[in-house]
Amino acid sequence: MRLFNELGLSSMKNPMFTVSLSKSVAFVLAVSAMSFQIQAANAPLSQQQIAEVVSASERPQEDSQRDEARKPAQVLSFTGIGKGHVVLDFFAGGGWYTELLSRAVGETGKVYMQNDSVYWQFAQKDIIKRTQDNRLPNVVRLDNVALSEMPIPDNSVDIIFAALGYHDMYFTDTVRDGKVVSFRDEAVDYMPVLSTFKRILKEDGVVVIIDHSAKAGSGFNAANTLHRIDPHIIKHQFESAGFTLREEAFYLRNTEDDLQKSVFAADIRGKTDRFIFKFGK
Repeated sequence: MRLFNELGLSSMKNPMFTVSLSKSVAFVLAVSAMSFQIQAANAPLSQQQIAEVVSASERPQEDSQRDEARKPAQVLSFTGIGKGHVVLDFFAGGGWYTELLSRAVGETGKVYMQNDSVYWQFAQKDIIKRTQDNRLPNVVRLDNVALSEMPIPDNSVDIIFAALGYHDMYFTDTVRDGKVVSFRDEAVDYMPVLSTFKRILKEDGVVVIIDHSAKAGSGFNAANTLHRIDPHIIKHQFESAGFTLREEAFYLRNTEDDLQKSVFAADIRGKTDRFIFKFGK
């Protein structure tokens, strides 16, 4: 106060100082409150909030019937998803996870539901059914859009997510009734895809990949024939694109899976050994 008096800034001698100081303090408090609200809005959901997302009565019953095998509560917690987040669900198929992600991010969030031309062929009916009548208003569908051509702004996505689909970049053909049916002329080049991921992902964003395990050294053939992929392939591809493996989860591992059967085989379907990786920039 002595210094203020010497400068002629005493509140008694200079009432404008008090007014100015009050405004400054109010401004700082307002900014701090706004910052806190933003941080709170984007904070990871609590276990209780995740439980409410998973148990929502609006979820289709057929979705809930797969919860035991897919463990969505643990997976959502692993992603760090929060209200207001922007999420890309790529190779989303019929949108089983899209629905959960949509409910998790809430009204202030957004979920891009991406399916390329191959996925659209298989999932079109389910996609339309799930999103009809605007029942998931925060979902933006990207139908028939290649991964490297998604119209998503730079540095805008908090979480990039894929459940059991990354291997399908190498799904090119199958055999039906003794005839080869082709779906892609060639496998998807992973480098343009991961470059796109890096472009749209926020600096503190994450990429979460869940997929069916294939034997080490099985190459891309397993991805095309068994719909599995060697986890080392994904690690190598992301690391070569400049991503870092931050964390791995083991909720979906199954040591009784010999990794040699198609994931659609009756005795292993829904029970495959699955890995979960989380990458960051």
